[in-house]
Amino acid sequence: MSNWGILGASNIAYEQFLPAVNKVETAFLKAIASKSPNKIARFGIEHVYETYEELLQSPTIDVVYIPLPNALHAQFVQLALKHGKHVLVEKPATISLKEMQEIASIVNQTERVVLEAFMYQYHAQHQKMRELLPRVGEIQEIKAHFSWLLEDEKDIRLNEQLGGGALYDVGCYCMHAITQLVGYKPKRIFMTSPQEKSVDETSHIIMYDENNTLASFTCSMRMPFENYYMVYGTKGVLKVEHSFRPDLSPDGKGIVTLLDQNENILEQHHYYDEPYVKQIEYMEKCISQEASSNAMLQSSLEMAKYIEFAYRSRQKGEWVQVEG
Repeated sequence: MSNWGILGASNIAYEQFLPAVNKVETAFLKAIASKSPNKIARFGIEHVYETYEELLQSPTIDVVYIPLPNALHAQFVQLALKHGKHVLVEKPATISLKEMQEIASIVNQTERVVLEAFMYQYHAQHQKMRELLPRVGEIQEIKAHFSWLLEDEKDIRLNEQLGGGALYDVGCYCMHAITQLVGYKPKRIFMTSPQEKSVDETSHIIMYDENNTLASFTCSMRMPFENYYMVYGTKGVLKVEHSFRPDLSPDGKGIVTLLDQNENILEQHHYYDEPYVKQIEYMEKCISQEASSNAMLQSSLEMAKYIEFAYRSRQKGEWVQVEG
C-alpha cells in the first residue's frame, strides 16, 4: 500500500488520475502541491503544499504523480527520486534522451520505480491485438494516427519552451504503439512538419526498419479528433480503433478487428476497460515488487531516443539514421 501525492493541479490530474486512484484499494491519495491555489479545492485532498519541493520532502508520501508541462518532467522526476519517491510521470517522460538516461541512472542507484504514463497500453484491446498479431503474417506496413482540434491559442502545447508540439502531445502514442506494442524497431526516420511554426502542430513521420518494412503516422493538434493504428501483413490486416482514447469513442469502447486479404472480417472485438485504474494498479505492483518496472524503463529510453531522432530529422529536413 502506498501514499500518493500530486505535483500540479492540472486537468488530467483532476479528470483522469483522481477518479482512478480512488478506485485502487492499495493507493491512498494524501497530498497535492500547486502554484494555483484556486484549482486545488476541487480535489478535496487532505494535505496541500504551496511548493512541489515541500511535498517531495514529506516523509509520509511514497509515490508522486507528475502531470506538469513536458519541459518540467525531468527536473521533478529527478528531484522526486532523490527524495526517495517512486514516480508516475505523464508522457513524454522527458523531452530529450539525455534527460531519460540521467533518470535511468538515478533509478538504478535508488531502486525506485519510474513509470511513464502511457495509460492506453493497459486497455484490454491491446492484449487482444497482441494475440491476433501473428495471424496477419509477415508485417509489411504499420500505420497510426492521433489528432485533435486545439482551439485555445494560449494552450501550453503551443509553447516551445514548455515542451509543446504534436509529436510530444499525441504523436508519442503512435510511436509507442508502433515500437513498443507491435515491436517495430526503426533504423531510419523522416519527420516532416511546417518549419515556420516554433512547434510542430501537424506532423507526418515515416520510418524504415532493418528489413525495410515501412511504418508511418500522422499526429496533429489541428485536425478533428481521431485515433487508431493498423498492421498490414501478408495474410491480413489488424485494425485497432479508438486505440489511444477509447473512453472518448461513442460507446466508450475500443475495437480490434482482424481482416483477411480480401477485407472480410474474421474477428471483431469491442472492449470497455479502465486503463487509468490499471496503470495505477500496475504501479502499485511494481512498488511492492510483484511486477518488474525494468522493461518499462527500457521502453522509456527507447521512446526518448526515437522521438529525439524524429525531431532531429525535422530540424535537418532530411532522413536520419537511428543510432544507439
